[in-house]
Amino acid sequence: MSRTSAPSPTEVAVYSKFTRDFDIVEAGEVGVRNADIICGPIINSESNSTITAQTLAASLLNVKNQIKFKSPTYKSADALARNLSPAEQAIYVAWAKNQKLLVSIDGSEEGYQNVLSLLGWMRGSAVTAHSLDLALGNIINNPQPGQRIHFHPQPKQQDRSVVQGKPNHAFNQPEEKKAAVAVGDNREYIGGRKNHAYTSPEDAQNKVAAQGPLDAWAEIIAIQLKNWVLPSQEARLQNEYNAGVAAGKSHSDISMSLAAIIRDRQRGR
Repeated sequence: MSRTSAPSPTEVAVYSKFTRDFDIVEAGEVGVRNADIICGPIINSESNSTITAQTLAASLLNVKNQIKFKSPTYKSADALARNLSPAEQAIYVAWAKNQKLLVSIDGSEEGYQNVLSLLGWMRGSAVTAHSLDLALGNIINNPQPGQRIHFHPQPKQQDRSVVQGKPNHAFNQPEEKKAAVAVGDNREYIGGRKNHAYTSPEDAQNKVAAQGPLDAWAEIIAIQLKNWVLPSQEARLQNEYNAGVAAGKSHSDISMSLAAIIRDRQRGR
C-alpha cells in the first residue's frame, strides 16, 4: 500500500542533497516537476516508500529522460547566488518579481541567464534594489561579452481603437489634421491684409510629410522620464522604458507603465 503522509524533513534534506549531487534542477516550477517525477514512484511504491539516497538513485534510472538537469548557465548562476547572504538572496527575489517584464527565477534557462548577467556585473558588490536597477540599466545599454537580459515576450496590439477598455478618440485621426490645428489661423488674408504666416495647403502637406508622423506619446514619455527625485527612481523609470523598447511595446503602452510607477511612488509604495 502506498503512503499518504508528506515527506519528512529528513527525506526533504536527502532529496535536496541528491539533486545537488546529480545536478538536478530543484528550484521553480521545473524543480517541482522533477521532484514529482523522481519521488512519485517511491511514494506510491508498495514495497519501500521511504525517500533515501538508494531509492532516489533507483527511481532516477527509470525516469532520467524526463528530468531537467542543470545547464552550465544554471551552475554558474547558482554559484554566484550561493555567495550572497540570505538577506541579499531575498532582496534579489523580491526585486525580480517587481520587474514585470523581466524573466525571473522560474526554472528557465533565460531566468538563470539574467541572474548570471546581473550578479556577474556587480562583481561581489552588495546586492540592493538600487544596485540591481543600475546593473539592469547598464547591461541593457552596454552589454559585455556573455551578458544578456531576457524579457517576457509582449503581444503587439494591432488595433488601438480601444485602450484599457476605453475608446481611443485619437485612433485613425489623420496626422495632417492634428498638425493643421496646431498651426492656428491659416487664412491668406486677415482683415484685408496679407497674412505673412500663411502656408498654402500644398506647402503644409509637404512640411508634414517631411516631419514624419507626430508622436505625442514620445513627448509624454520624455516628461515622465524626468519625474523623479532620487537616483534609484530615475533608474527604475529608465529601466522600465528600456525594457518596454526591448520587448517591442508601443509608446502608449510604455507610457502607461511609467505612469503606474510614478503613481506608486506618489502613494509611497
